[in-house]
Amino acid sequence: MSNKFALIGCGGMGFRHLLGYIEYLKYDNELDLVALVDNNDASALYLADHLFKNTKKKVDRFNSLNDLFNSNVSLDSVDIATTNESHHSIGILSMKKNLDVMCEKPISLSLSYANELLEIQKQTKKHFALFENFRRDPINRFTKFVIDSDEFGDPIVVTDYESSFSQGKVMHGTGWRTKKEKGGGVVLDAGIHNADLLLYFLGPVQSVSGISKILIPERDLLTMQQTNHNLQEFYSHRIEDYDSTKKLTQNAIDTIISSLKFKSGTIGSVLISDAIPNLFINESWIHGTKMSLKRSISRSGNPILLKEGNKNISGNSLLKKFPSFKLDDDTKTIFGEFIDGGFNYDFPEYDRKIIAIEYLDFIKSKLNSKKPEVGIVEGIKSLSLAYAFIEAGFRKEEINLDEFSKSLSLKYFDI
Repeated sequence: MSNKFALIGCGGMGFRHLLGYIEYLKYDNELDLVALVDNNDASALYLADHLFKNTKKKVDRFNSLNDLFNSNVSLDSVDIATTNESHHSIGILSMKKNLDVMCEKPISLSLSYANELLEIQKQTKKHFALFENFRRDPINRFTKFVIDSDEFGDPIVVTDYESSFSQGKVMHGTGWRTKKEKGGGVVLDAGIHNADLLLYFLGPVQSVSGISKILIPERDLLTMQQTNHNLQEFYSHRIEDYDSTKKLTQNAIDTIISSLKFKSGTIGSVLISDAIPNLFINESWIHGTKMSLKRSISRSGNPILLKEGNKNISGNSLLKKFPSFKLDDDTKTIFGEFIDGGFNYDFPEYDRKIIAIEYLDFIKSKLNSKKPEVGIVEGIKSLSLAYAFIEAGFRKEEINLDEFSKSLSLKYFDI
């Protein structure tokens, strides 16, 4: 018997989930998409038409959750792909309606709301999977294998620098991303990936200190087509809620520089920004006692680089160096074999393959009564670290992550 679900949110992220679902159907059919929910019917119609053209599947469309829940549509689960501020409220309502949940990152825009989600899950015992897709990249799977190996030694230092100068424009041409109460800005909305990967590769963080600032407080809103971003094909149908003829005030932090101490003893430095003039960098190194590793940019398909003494190891030599590495069966089925240490898929195909893996993880873990790889607990950990990057600049003191993850309020939102 299939698991029937509704996709909540038909904007750019919702469309990416739909493409991932269509990819998923090539490998499994336990999940059955039966409904789309969005307050803009044109966006929902766009997704419904795309689904029908590719699968001949027809779905019901609703303008609100109330309309969905008051209908006679039979549901087992929901997939939340709305803007960030509504993830927790839809998740809580859905679990109280006896539905399992798939949810796009971040788990919430508030640590207190995230912990409330966890309490509701404990009460309802519903299955909850968070779609945190960077760790699913098969190259990041290989990266973790290398870092955990004896050949790499003990990780001692990590540097994680990501800066994409916006030239005074709004991130991805989406106005809500300028608002800390809607999207959280680049440090939260994008930096949640950095946080999750740091935790995935190196384990729990003990403390964070650093600086956070808004460097570009007034921004121009361009259409997604004008931005020429690699996400533009996913957002072309989206209806923007903000007036593109007016400057938008950015109240979300756009730049952080943080120092980290991991519980393992590893130390690190993190830079995340979209506001530093002419600084374009996406480079992360993890240095061990025996080797250094330059990470691949997630979803690029490019292989990692290893340095062992004065020797560079790359391409097929990577897999020869670590012959015992094996991808899990689902990832191998969807991505196939490594080609010269990487993959040759373009970004849209890479993106939908990773989302297909997340759908598979959700349904297989549910059917086997296991926890999904990323759930609410993991979501709270990455959210806590991403917020600690920001909050450190307001508290002007070292933040203990274990204590911070239970925070009921943030100075960031008091200003």
